[in-house]
Amino acid sequence: MDMKMEDQRATPRFRVQFRTTVSDPTQPEGTGLMLDLSRGGCRLESPFLFLPGLSLELRIDVPGLEWPLIIDGADVQWVSEETAGLAFVRIRETEQQRLDDVLTTRLARKSEDGDEERFEALPSEFHGLEQVLSKDPELAISKGLSWFAQDREQFRFRGGSLLSRAFPNCTPEFAAALAKLVEAGGDTEADFSLAILQNYPGETSTFVVLKEIVSRFPNAARKMGGVLTSINSTGVVSGEFGLADAWRVKKESLRHWLTDERQAVKAFAEKHIAELDRMIAAEWRRVEAEREMRNRSNDENEPGAYRAKPF
Repeated sequence: MDMKMEDQRATPRFRVQFRTTVSDPTQPEGTGLMLDLSRGGCRLESPFLFLPGLSLELRIDVPGLEWPLIIDGADVQWVSEETAGLAFVRIRETEQQRLDDVLTTRLARKSEDGDEERFEALPSEFHGLEQVLSKDPELAISKGLSWFAQDREQFRFRGGSLLSRAFPNCTPEFAAALAKLVEAGGDTEADFSLAILQNYPGETSTFVVLKEIVSRFPNAARKMGGVLTSINSTGVVSGEFGLADAWRVKKESLRHWLTDERQAVKAFAEKHIAELDRMIAAEWRRVEAEREMRNRSNDENEPGAYRAKPF
């Protein structure tokens, strides 16, 4: 593995075996085994019913940690039998620090052992090419599509990483070129665009591309899952109501979709705005419940507080 951590879009992925509890409001809680872990996601094996686009909460039992590592939002990217690839889209600031500590510890351990797999995130022959591609979005997308067609599995770490260097932000010109590709293309072009947009989680400049995908493929569950992941991604949030505030911003940004002339886009926005309202309300209830539990704990620990005698 490449041990450089500065580029979060091509972070090391470690093989692990962590017991993980999976929860989702629509079905009973389940358990599984985490097979690998990175800063941006994981691979999980479980009999839990995984569906592309589903957003899950994970509680990861990491040896050496006093309590489970909590990922508030892990969106299902792909499913193969009882194994799923998950992308971390919502995580609190304190949990992000704990995750970083876990990865740093394993990074140091592998460096000391000296037996890690070597992985070059960006092939040496690509270095410097990003300066050329950054000047021509259409050329960059054309090249990227050919790399994606050759190897979808490694695209994010190779061609995708290169394009993220050429376009560190999703500029209007870059987004317009991607939207044009989706409009004129088919499944491969849409999947390629969603793979590219993983580099720009939550950026509203990507909406022109996402709306085109929704308009073209409203009944494609996997593509719609990718669209939801791109929209819902908040990254690190801080404060008790950080997640609720982030979702409120997402909801407001989606209101512009309601004026779109395409019925599929409008219907998608109406449905997801309603879902965000439910998510915000549930997050407020969760925070209030945690606050109440803390207050009760503090009251019980006050000097002179009544304590029942044990029998």
